[in-house]
Amino acid sequence: MSTPAAPRAGTDQRRTPRIDARRVLAGGLTLPLLLAFAVAVSLTVGAGSFHGGDVSALLASRGDRTAIGIIVGAAVAMAGTAMQGITRNPLADPGILGINAGSALAVVIGITWWGVSNLLGYVLLSLVGAAVAAVAVMALATFGARALGQASQSGPLTLALSGMVFTAGTSSIAQAVLVSNGKSLDTYRFWQVGSVAGRDLGDLVPAVPFLLIGFLVLLASGRRLDVLAMGDSVAAGLGERPGRLRLVIGGAGVMLAAAATGIAGPIAFVGLVAPHVLRPLIGTSYRVLVPAAGVLGACIVVLADTLGRIVSPPGEVQVGIMTAVLGCPALLWVVARMRSL
Repeated sequence: MSTPAAPRAGTDQRRTPRIDARRVLAGGLTLPLLLAFAVAVSLTVGAGSFHGGDVSALLASRGDRTAIGIIVGAAVAMAGTAMQGITRNPLADPGILGINAGSALAVVIGITWWGVSNLLGYVLLSLVGAAVAAVAVMALATFGARALGQASQSGPLTLALSGMVFTAGTSSIAQAVLVSNGKSLDTYRFWQVGSVAGRDLGDLVPAVPFLLIGFLVLLASGRRLDVLAMGDSVAAGLGERPGRLRLVIGGAGVMLAAAATGIAGPIAFVGLVAPHVLRPLIGTSYRVLVPAAGVLGACIVVLADTLGRIVSPPGEVQVGIMTAVLGCPALLWVVARMRSL
């Protein structure tokens, strides 16, 4: 009697997610220290001279910006980690899958046609655009997989390519709309590059409900993401409903990505890189990977924002540009690591 074929190397669809207690403990100690370092650097660099009596002024000038960087970074990183989990696609990320592009197009339409100019409008438009993008990219990937004679469930490369195609198309439409309206272009231009500068905590109020729902759902979904990682048949055998799980967890991820995009504009590569950096260090279980990615994503955005203040004085380089510059080599590293598995 022939034995069943072993799973292909490099896939995690049938592999039980692992938790290494020692590595998790080390990560649990290291990541908060890294975040504390990032916060300390953010509060001091670019804020002028620091003296013992200037603590309140220092916090007032940089505190809100740093806090928003933490929230946006955690949201994008956790959203990217969840998307990798529900699609079992190591290239999943709000930027690569077209979520950011969908949000951006919705904001462009809102600015041009309806005169939207406030954060609440940006957040709501981002949510609508992100939801439409998620559905469109999944449909495009499924259609592409079937056209190529593959299984109905699209593979990682097909999904990533579908996201890139969708991003290229929506970006072209957005540019065409903006070219015809100079005022809208001026309003959109600063938001587009991604920045936490010029924001205060009061600006977060419209996004708080979406952020809370997204964070709570993803933090509670680690075990179910581990089940999905073992394959739909295994998940169904354990009493789960894979389709419904993907809808709920994916909806929470889209909600976080859209809220972060509405607040700070598109922030590239953070959701892709954070979980890949962490997997060799703390293991593959989403129970620890999701919260750890949130902390690391916060560190990346805060440090990138700080670096943007010092690379081109006296001006600043927006955090979205810095994460894109740093993310390109990181993406090459991710692809090289995938090929070596």
